Amino acid sequence: MSLRANTDRLAEHESRGGRAPLGAGARSGDAGRSRTLDEQSPPAAWRRAWRAVRAPHWWYFTPLPLTSLVEGIGGPEDVLRGLASMFVTAACLAYAYGLNGIADRAMDRNAAKNSLAGVAGVPREAALLVAACAIGAIAVAAALSGVALAGAVVSLVAGTFYSSLLRLKRLPVIGTIVNVLIFAPLPLLAVVGEPSAEVLFLTYCFWVLVTQNQILHEVSDADEDEPAGVRTTGVVVGTTGVRLLAVILGPLSILPLWWLQIPMVGRVVAAVGMCGGAVMVASCTRAHARKLRFSHRWYSLLCGMTLFALLFWGSGL
Repeated sequence: MSLRANTDRLAEHESRGGRAPLGAGARSGDAGRSRTLDEQSPPAAWRRAWRAVRAPHWWYFTPLPLTSLVEGIGGPEDVLRGLASMFVTAACLAYAYGLNGIADRAMDRNAAKNSLAGVAGVPREAALLVAACAIGAIAVAAALSGVALAGAVVSLVAGTFYSSLLRLKRLPVIGTIVNVLIFAPLPLLAVVGEPSAEVLFLTYCFWVLVTQNQILHEVSDADEDEPAGVRTTGVVVGTTGVRLLAVILGPLSILPLWWLQIPMVGRVVAAVGMCGGAVMVASCTRAHARKLRFSHRWYSLLCGMTLFALLFWGSGL
């Protein structure tokens, strides 16, 4: 059969609502249609939903509840509580990132960043997965303690208001604060009773570093946020404003360290780490913001591990 006859037969078949044979799409070069049909299959839709929660962007936050172990491990119940709190952390962040992917699917242009980019409707599988994460976080947190439940609720509500309801991410300063609130309760999820000075110290250091990283995040996303009318702090103040914020707020952020009952060496190490992060923010430009953001993540992780080790083993303190 000639190529012209085959093309006419394929067009007639599709006009009656039929699906093109597997080989026809390849022969006609219709790779886009094949990709769309594949993504509509249930297994591919669930894979796309899983990619939408962007686990590679937050998995390293899951050990945060182990901050409560800085004073030592009392027994197996402490380990179990820490593991359950890690699950709550993962579920809260999967909810926040997944909901953000759903809400931002129309403005995001990079499918590698958001697997739902360009999708017209709300994908059912992604919505179900995000809802299941929220329910799982609440259920496990409620079984742990009142502190864990309160922390999970704060994180989930902040994630909802940031991306969806009220969409506070479009507002400068307020959006930045609400984003930080998604992460802020996570180091305290496994705390029983009143948190110790060591736990509060590590938690405060985390808050400062995660705020720095959020500013870098906003600068790196500015090219997508501006056309969509999202006026984040990083967009409003610009590169020069970000540098000024880093120079002014960086040194100020270390002052509360001297109010916590932590030996001097620990406070000095934390101050150096936080100022180092501020220097990274001050050196940020739009062209390099994305790479700098990822570098700052690993830098923050190293700072946190170092401080935890100092307090846990008491070396040099």
